[in-house]
Amino acid sequence: MTTQDPTKPLMPRRPASRKPEKIRTPRKKDMANPAEVESGCLTLTTIEQACAHISIERDKESAAIDLNMSLAEVQEILDSPAVRLYLQKFQDKTLTELAKVKVRVMRKVGISKANIEKQLMHLMMLDPSETKGTIDGQVKAANILLEKCGYGKMDDPTEGKTPEELKEMVRRGNLLIEGNKQTSVN
Repeated sequence: MTTQDPTKPLMPRRPASRKPEKIRTPRKKDMANPAEVESGCLTLTTIEQACAHISIERDKESAAIDLNMSLAEVQEILDSPAVRLYLQKFQDKTLTELAKVKVRVMRKVGISKANIEKQLMHLMMLDPSETKGTIDGQVKAANILLEKCGYGKMDDPTEGKTPEELKEMVRRGNLLIEGNKQTSVN
């Protein structure tokens, strides 16, 4: 039977429900000397970095067990301004990488502002005969795409119009774009 070191507290047990630590930014009083905190952030040991990562990915208890530390030691590491700054920088770097991955995926699929605007124009210029005689879906799709592209909510000029009035609006729009071929020359 092995004996426990009496100066070191017993290792914590894994809790039934784990909660990862939240990333806390450095406190204002700690940032009074930012150069010191920055240098401390750059000189973190591997154990301190591992403790921070395990704590935010799983929980403090797991960090204590995995690194053979007491909870007090883990908490002391997590409370240090250098570790808080390190975790803040890690979070910023991770979010930037996730955003870059998302943009790459969207480009791969072919989603871009130009493609959305092109599709929006195509939908808005469809003739009512191509939409089974109704343009309600066409107008709704155009409004949704406009909002998604960041053009904001605009007043709907088609609201409260009868189907005949809507068809006339579309016919006039097509004539304006295509040019009226039946204009008389005087």
